[in-house]
Formats: sequence, C-alpha cells, structure tokens
Amino acid sequence: MIPSDKLIKMRAIDDKDLNHISEQLRDGLCPLIAMVYEKNSFTLLVNRFCWNHQDSIANQPMYYRSHMGLLFLHVKNVQRKGFEQHSGERILNLLHINTQVNDSTWVHLVFSGNHEIRLEVEKLETYLSDLHDPWPTRSKPTHLHEHLAEMVA
Repeated sequence: MIPSDKLIKMRAIDDKDLNHISEQLRDGLCPLIAMVYEKNSFTLLVNRFCWNHQDSIANQPMYYRSHMGLLFLHVKNVQRKGFEQHSGERILNLLHINTQVNDSTWVHLVFSGNHEIRLEVEKLETYLSDLHDPWPTRSKPTHLHEHLAEMVA
C-alpha cells in the first residue's frame, strides 16, 4: 500500500498548475474507451507511472502504477489528431499537456505517435486524483535521451 502522502489529488486553474499535473501524468497510458466528452466536460482514465514512489524488494527496484481520473471542465469543443475515438481498445501514451491561448483557450494533450487531443475551454479548470492504491511493477518507462551515451559508444 502506498503511503497516503504519496497519493495525488490536484487542481489546475492556470498554466503553472497544469504543468504540475502534466509532470505527474508523463508516460501515462490512456485507453480510448475510457475517454468521455459530455455536458461541457472531458474525462479520461490514466494508468500513470508513479514517478513519486519507488521501493526496493530483495535489492531489486520496485516501481508503481496507479489509475487516475483526469477531469476538464468548461469544455466547448474536442478535436482529435491521428486517431479515431472508436478505434477499439487502443491505448495512447501521454507525453505532455499544455495550453495555447489565441482567440480561444485550448488544452493540448500530446501523445506518442503524433496523436493529440485538443480541448477548447471557456476557462481552465482541471482535476486529477488517484482513484485507488497503486500496484507494483518492475518496469520503468525509458526515453531515448536516457540511452544517448549507449548509442554513440
């Protein structure tokens, strides 16, 4: 069981807050069937890697994953890039969340594989919360920049 001080519950009302949420969700796995747009809100389930918690069992690193709920309020429009909503049980890998403000405010959920979800919002109000205790995993996401030294050797 993860200590209660490691469980996450956050609210974002500006870019700085949203950046903190984005950091927690880096490498989160998002099933398309768990994304819902209705009644001016967009919700999704994210299987997040718990970057804030690591143990060691028998001198082996032990990491954790957790299901989180992510809720965006005041949503006026949703656009998808690179995939269709009804693509079966497909899972997207969340890389980053950011905003763009011009005539409207847009929240961009950027996924690997050049996939993206754009939410047009009246104002930024987002909630993120762990839904239950995390479970252990021995796998940790890796990124290309972590292997650059190996590539040039």
